[in-house]
Amino acid sequence: MDLAHFKVFAEAFAIGLLFGGERYKARTPGEQQSAGLRTFTVIALMGCVCCLLDETVFTLAVFAGIVMLLGVGYYRKSAMHLGLTTETSAVLTFWLGYMVQDYERLAISVAIVTVILLASKRALHDFVTRQVSEVEFYDTLKFLAVVFVIFPLLPDRFIGPYEFFNPTQVWLLIILVSTISYVGYIFVRLFGGKRGLMVSALLGGLVSTTAVTVSLAERARLSPQTSRLCGVTGVMANAVQFPRLLFLVWVVDPALGAFMAVPLLGMCAVGLLGAWILAKVRHVMEEEPPPDLALQNPYSLLFALKFGLFFVAVFFLSKVATVWFGQEGIFPASAIAGLGDASAISLSAAKLVQGGSLSVPAAAWAILIAVTTNAVAKWALALLNGNRELVFWLGGGFVTMLGTGFILLGVVGGF
Repeated sequence: MDLAHFKVFAEAFAIGLLFGGERYKARTPGEQQSAGLRTFTVIALMGCVCCLLDETVFTLAVFAGIVMLLGVGYYRKSAMHLGLTTETSAVLTFWLGYMVQDYERLAISVAIVTVILLASKRALHDFVTRQVSEVEFYDTLKFLAVVFVIFPLLPDRFIGPYEFFNPTQVWLLIILVSTISYVGYIFVRLFGGKRGLMVSALLGGLVSTTAVTVSLAERARLSPQTSRLCGVTGVMANAVQFPRLLFLVWVVDPALGAFMAVPLLGMCAVGLLGAWILAKVRHVMEEEPPPDLALQNPYSLLFALKFGLFFVAVFFLSKVATVWFGQEGIFPASAIAGLGDASAISLSAAKLVQGGSLSVPAAAWAILIAVTTNAVAKWALALLNGNRELVFWLGGGFVTMLGTGFILLGVVGGF
């Protein structure tokens, strides 16, 4: 036996001590368990021995014997004790000891995470019984089904007229808006209505301002008292998209990025500063959302599907414009594509500039047109999903930011 084998035995020994120590500490006074500190350690070492011997029949026989002994110990306990946590943990300990030699990092990681889970029994029970409502639990299941069940089943290819529709890409957008809404709900629960709403919106604005805007509109409709707060937050979230857009363009074509720096950064500054000043004057930041704001449903599948259908329609119109007009139709194509996403058409324009088939000023105006139509689409979505007060605040922010962008681009371009 070399030193490597001693290392494997030491790691199995440590895994057994971890499980056994936690199970021993978890006992209530006078409680009897089928396995304790020493038993868990021996079980882990037995798993390690089985792995080193590499005899399938011997391993199965040892495992069957351990399961039998655990079963006998379980039935000898009080009839009032129906938990199987100790017994199942002992079974896992055996296989983790068996895995140490070939899957060292995985076995140790699983052991640590499992022991943390076992030690968090009271906190988890309190969280599930007192903190999570039945609506939240079932909405979480629906959200997980959308992400992990439906998405892998969708084909990743373009279908339909002009091959405009990719089910995987559209479902990614549905996942995106669902995730932003769900994370926003979590932030509201953690930080309170006002702070949680603003943190989630500003972070989400770096990913998708459309998803954030629609999510805020839905929240304002459900809680009209938060309309002004949602409006200010929406303007700020939309303002942070411009540095992100500038970064994307600059990576593809630095010349176009330098040309767009002043307009895009100016729009961001005006949006953030204007919303902050207006909020201070109207005392929006001093208002607290109603206490039941955090009790709204965290996820709505119908809401996410409506959002996805909107993008399908936009993708179709954008594809038709590209086929009909070609590269010469960059402006109408930008106007149509911007209805769904300004980032995609901005990257396309930057690539055309890089390839020499489009001038920098023309690409800059195409990007600003896409941003404008994107703002119009978000305003329309807010109108459909929100209320008038939110739309008023959001519209004022859009007009101010877009006006600044057109003026600054005209100055930079010499018009």
